[in-house]
Amino acid sequence: MQLQGLLKQQKYRQALEEIKKIRRTNPEIEFTPSEAEIWLLRGQQEFQKSDFKQAETFSRRALELGLSGEAHYWVSRCLLLQNRLDAALELIQNAFEQESLPKDYAICYLKLLLLKGDTATVEQLIDKQAKRFSAAQLHWAKGVLALKAQQPHAALTAFTKIKRPLTPGDVPDAWVAYTQQAVENWQAASSILGLQVSSMWGFPLGKPKFLQQPILQRLATLQQAKTGEPPLDPSVQSGDSESQEAVTALAILQMSDRGDYHEAAHALLNLGHRPIQLPQLKALRPTLLTLAGQQALMQGETDCTEIFWKPVLVEQGFNPQLAVNLIAAMDANESYREQQRLITQLLKWVEKDGKQNPQNWTGDRLNLTLANLHCRLADTWMAMGRSRAALGSLQQAERIYPTAPEVIGRKGLVAFTEDKYEEAVKLLSQALEQGCRYEEVYAMLLRCWEKLDNPQAQLEARRRFGKHFGDLNPEAEVEFAPWLDALYTQNYSFFQRLVQTEKKSDPPLRACQIFVAAVQSPPNSGGRVSLNQEQAKQQWDALLEEISDEQQIQTLQAIALSVQLFAKREKGIAALINPYVARLAELGSAYPEAREAHLIVLAVKETNPKKLEAPIRSYLDTTPQPGNALAQIQLHVCRFGWSRNLIPALEAALKREPQNPLLLLARATTYPITMPEYEELKQQGFEIARRLQDAKALQAFREEQAFVALRQTQAVLPDPDDFDDFDEDDMSDVVEAMIRKMFGQKIPKAELERMLPELKRQLLNTMPDFEDDEDDDFDFVPPFGFGKPKPPKRGFGR
Repeated sequence: MQLQGLLKQQKYRQALEEIKKIRRTNPEIEFTPSEAEIWLLRGQQEFQKSDFKQAETFSRRALELGLSGEAHYWVSRCLLLQNRLDAALELIQNAFEQESLPKDYAICYLKLLLLKGDTATVEQLIDKQAKRFSAAQLHWAKGVLALKAQQPHAALTAFTKIKRPLTPGDVPDAWVAYTQQAVENWQAASSILGLQVSSMWGFPLGKPKFLQQPILQRLATLQQAKTGEPPLDPSVQSGDSESQEAVTALAILQMSDRGDYHEAAHALLNLGHRPIQLPQLKALRPTLLTLAGQQALMQGETDCTEIFWKPVLVEQGFNPQLAVNLIAAMDANESYREQQRLITQLLKWVEKDGKQNPQNWTGDRLNLTLANLHCRLADTWMAMGRSRAALGSLQQAERIYPTAPEVIGRKGLVAFTEDKYEEAVKLLSQALEQGCRYEEVYAMLLRCWEKLDNPQAQLEARRRFGKHFGDLNPEAEVEFAPWLDALYTQNYSFFQRLVQTEKKSDPPLRACQIFVAAVQSPPNSGGRVSLNQEQAKQQWDALLEEISDEQQIQTLQAIALSVQLFAKREKGIAALINPYVARLAELGSAYPEAREAHLIVLAVKETNPKKLEAPIRSYLDTTPQPGNALAQIQLHVCRFGWSRNLIPALEAALKREPQNPLLLLARATTYPITMPEYEELKQQGFEIARRLQDAKALQAFREEQAFVALRQTQAVLPDPDDFDDFDEDDMSDVVEAMIRKMFGQKIPKAELERMLPELKRQLLNTMPDFEDDEDDDFDFVPPFGFGKPKPPKRGFGR
């Protein structure tokens, strides 16, 4: 049911993620529509956004999953729009020759050949392999060949035999109209294009045909330029308000018949505030606006929902159920002033109806409803910055029904704002257990456990209550330790800001902070800095003396890796780092994890793979699963920089265990992620892990995907140093730099320069306005970390 709901809302990415989750426990399940069809729908969705590269990727995925024909068509169309005619032709030609291209889509081959100018091959195909094509496809090809041969009458004979589109978006009438124009039969072309619009009482009915398709509109423009007749203005030429209303009524009926209540309602409201003359249209208004609001809500356009439902409440008398639904839409739109008024109106209605119709409010229903509404009113007051009014509404709710789950939940939120985290945990948990489904209550419970530094309790809370708020399967999420997050950036500017802004400071993070504090020069062109070695060593040694041997493992690793990744190769650096690496090796005798950490540091540090052979072999000989142990080392090493040091060992291990998914993933990481070998090995390993339901391996694949996403996001971000002494006037330059990073390798230079002003405008328009946030603390927050619930936007927990 959830999958079908996502599909109805055209949330194809979420639908595919849902399929992935289901297949973890039931890998053999089949879906309708199939996974391949959903990938294609996602591709078509991106195509509509003009993201042809992404659309190609998703359509290819559908092709890989066995969806032929339609997937071939969309991949080739995406390639064409990327100016890759040869690639499109190669794809379709191979499919045609391998007989994997369905007959209905064989026309794609003919079209691409004609675009290429290869009429000889087209003639040969329709002559020698006519059975591979439908009759309509042959008619079309013969018609185009006739046009090329300056034989328009023969072309017209062929085109008139085509009764339906041959591929999506085809307009058979366009070929007939074009050919009629070629023989200067303007009257026939005008009839096909719908230039002579039918009229009633002196005004046009409906939308002219030529406006329904861009190609028809171009042909109509051509005809008007050639003949001067008829004028191409489809609007009412001299109609009054009544005639315009009649045309609108007909359009509304047509859209309603198609089930497009949303657009029909906009057309209705576009009539303005003048009185409606047609009684049928007036009678239709409340029903249409109600249906349109529901449809807009399902489409995620809650602003339109609010526009449609507000007049219904005013014109049709107060409807409490519609009011409840409208309150939810207003909440999504942050229309808090309107929401406060409507909640107050609903409260008065409930109080009045409770007195007039007590039989409808048996038991605790009346008091519970009133308490819940006062809680909603309190939330709205808080969103408006009226905390005193909010507390007054909460106190009113508590007087009416002190044990209501919503009341208990709001009291928990108040406790949170007063930093009474243990009390808040008790109240928030109690509210959720008793059925409170206010998302901020759940979010604040998680933040309480975060404040209390109890991640295990937070995870347990997510297991218990997360399903009610869309927070599913928290165990499968990926979260890196803050010190690792910082090192994984492999960029000193990012590293510096991450370790400086992190509020929780465990020993390995403190080691990174000591490194940053000891830096005495800006990064050079290679991103490395000069270090005050004496200061760093003194503070690191003091830190190590304070902590246990077990805590030293990650701390020593953080010291060694921060120096290795970011310090200049100055005199004394080797002498600085070597004792810490040696200490890590010493701890290996008591802690197995220290041996692994030591090898990770060595693999990152060493430039000669030969020096790694002995320590790696010694370690693997003592582990029960040497293949997995080796893979885990490589999966850590690759996150601190691309490394080929362990390739010989990985190759040897794969010869012994060719079906080990962790080894396949580890070997994949020895290739850059842009190379096909990376994707092939990773996919091969993932399929094996999924088939075996190897939880450890599947988690490794999730972590790798998370890491890749982290690096890809970082790649398009401006350097954090660009924000030092940042001025609003610099924003345009920063945005332009981001766009060039994102699209510079994907779009031809001339095309990028043409598109740049519009891309900048769109990106700048989506950025938040920080003018009202001057007094707020603003930390540098990177796009790292995965799966944690988002903090609330408003309410008691702000």
